[in-house]
Amino acid sequence: MNFIRRPASASPLLDIVSRGEGLYTEFKLKVHSPPKVAKPIAAFANTLGGTMLVGVDDDGSIKGIHSEKEALEIIHEAVRHHIDPIPDISAYVEIFRKRLVLVIIVPESTSKPHVHCKEPIEAGFGTEGSLRKVYIREGSHSRALADGADKIDWKE
Repeated sequence: MNFIRRPASASPLLDIVSRGEGLYTEFKLKVHSPPKVAKPIAAFANTLGGTMLVGVDDDGSIKGIHSEKEALEIIHEAVRHHIDPIPDISAYVEIFRKRLVLVIIVPESTSKPHVHCKEPIEAGFGTEGSLRKVYIREGSHSRALADGADKIDWKE
């Protein structure tokens, strides 16, 4: 995961929020569960890419986060230990009315499929079929594909 400066080409925070959640955007008020936050990241990587805003409620209100360091650690754990292969993501911080919003950019991957593992991969879990799921973005939700989707040749 790369922590970057805000790209000059990035849409302003209020523009992203005003469009609401959808195929390319996910709002998270908080990140506290690495397996849970890993799902939309894997789904964005498996679909067309997208942006996750941490510190924004489902209704679009910007609440902010207390610590970008803590949020980044949870996202780092999610990406490293609950997604296989690890997707290439970037992050930066936006400030709106003294509130911090962590912006996670997930490009569409060339290494599909990214499999979500409910249990940490390094613990020897995440290898059984029922614990491994492939997620894609469908509208404003991350949807699990049928078992065996990780065996499909996604390059076709």
